[in-house]
Formats: sequence, C-alpha cells, structure tokens
Amino acid sequence: MEEVIIKIGLLRSWVAARGFGFVESPTSRLPLERYFLHISDILEGSNPPPVGSLVRFEVGPPRKEGQLPLARKAWIIDPKDVKKELL
Repeated sequence: MEEVIIKIGLLRSWVAARGFGFVESPTSRLPLERYFLHISDILEGSNPPPVGSLVRFEVGPPRKEGQLPLARKAWIIDPKDVKKELL
C-alpha cells in the first residue's frame, strides 16, 4: 500500500485565468517546499481560493519529471475562518 503524506501550507499565488496556483509548506530546513495546486484538486473551500489561505492537502508525484510535486485532495481554509486562539 502506498504511503499517504498529508501537509498544511499557504497558498502563495493563484492564476485564476488558468486555474492553478502554488502552495508553500514549512520544512525542518529552508527553503520551503513548493507544490502545484490545480483547481480540479480542490475538494472543499473557496473556489477560486484566496491567496494567503491555509491549504490542507495530500502530496502527489509530479506530473512530469522536473516539475513540482502536486497538492492533491486539497481543503482550502480561508484566513478569516482561522481563530486567533489557534495561532
């Protein structure tokens, strides 16, 4: 059985006309890990998502060699919905 990796990151950019953006997730070292997010991989939340939103996602392999890994099965959490006590 394939291992499923779940991560949380920030949506850093979104290209509405093309339906994709990039998520950055913290690591134990710099730089941040970057992931490609396509609009078809958004399961829950604002669509299109606001830049700066938290994104919970499953890590998928890159579509082609040399590309970023995918953010799949994504849940978008709008920044206004995050309670200050949780930060």
